[in-house]
Amino acid sequence: MNVKKYPIAIIILFFCLCILPTITFANANTPANLDATDTTLPRKDAIDIASYQSWMTLADFQRVKQQGVKTVIIKLTDGLDYVNPSAKQQINFARQAGLNVAFYHYTRLVNATTQAHANDQAKKEAQFFANTARSFGIDNRSAMINDAEDGRVGANVNWTDASIIFANELKNQGFGNVKHYTSLNWTSAHNKMNPARLGVKNMWIAQYLFGKPSATNLKNTQFGAWQYTSQMYFRNMSRLAPIDTSIEYVAGFFFPSVTKYPIYRLYSPNNSEHLYTKNSHERDNLVNVGWGNYEGIAYYAPNDGDLPIYRLYNPKSGVHLYTANSHERDLLQTRGWIYEIIAFTATTYGSIPVYRLYNPKNDRHLYTVNTYERDHLQRVDWNYEGIAWRGVP
Repeated sequence: MNVKKYPIAIIILFFCLCILPTITFANANTPANLDATDTTLPRKDAIDIASYQSWMTLADFQRVKQQGVKTVIIKLTDGLDYVNPSAKQQINFARQAGLNVAFYHYTRLVNATTQAHANDQAKKEAQFFANTARSFGIDNRSAMINDAEDGRVGANVNWTDASIIFANELKNQGFGNVKHYTSLNWTSAHNKMNPARLGVKNMWIAQYLFGKPSATNLKNTQFGAWQYTSQMYFRNMSRLAPIDTSIEYVAGFFFPSVTKYPIYRLYSPNNSEHLYTKNSHERDNLVNVGWGNYEGIAYYAPNDGDLPIYRLYNPKSGVHLYTANSHERDLLQTRGWIYEIIAFTATTYGSIPVYRLYNPKNDRHLYTVNTYERDHLQRVDWNYEGIAWRGVP
């Protein structure tokens, strides 16, 4: 373009490029840039990220949660040898922010020219996905998603057959919560991913509308979830960049729904001890006999929690300690502590971190999900000992 000949056009183009992220064109002929605070949009149940979002800080994850996001779907693997180098940090940040986490694998069916070759590749990619997930300590109830969209695979390859092989191998590897992601176009015009065979409610569909999607006119509701934009801008982020965003139609599609029970917290001013119990009878009895003050529900634990929390009692100091570490439990018993019970269960997949602190002045421990309490206690000389275990929302 000749700048001297078209100065006005250049100025207009520059203006549009600079302010585009903050403007929504309701009648545009391209997908609109969306503002996460716009209440007319579909729900922002989940975002999906990859190494492209390595710039996201812990504060960014906290901000997307504040703006309505419940789950972060993180790219874990790709093909037969790629692992997202940012995955570990992204998982940790998402969990610290109290977000649920799901995972996807970009399925390539590398160089498959026949169906037998494609099926073999699908099996190997599923094994790679599962092995990587295990190396990251990912719970086998997590949603594991087959991202089927690579258009370079030969036209004679049946993606549905390969995807069934992929899902079955993941299940053989112990990951039974398998979903399929693809574009709406692949389920209809090209019929590459057959919903009738893969399970309509088991599919996460991408379709970006021209203009702005509306909460009062939802699309693709027959499926499990709809990725309705790649152009969602969240407020106050460390970088101005769009993020893929989806609405969940099936409850627990991206994160398994769990039954839960409350963990009650009491405080005794007599010995400055906090006590935690799932037993409402123990709670009420301790309050009735004047043991201390009931402080409410500390957090929720899953009924099918995979991590036992051991309760020990020190007869010398009269205080209790809770630990998920069997080695700590056994060591304390050699030092005169009495092992009482499995007080409750926790989980390795939960999105609610339970923080553990220690007061060296009175030899007391405290467990809290409240980051403000955690930070305040550190300012008054408590030692932060890390995340003890995890609860559920």
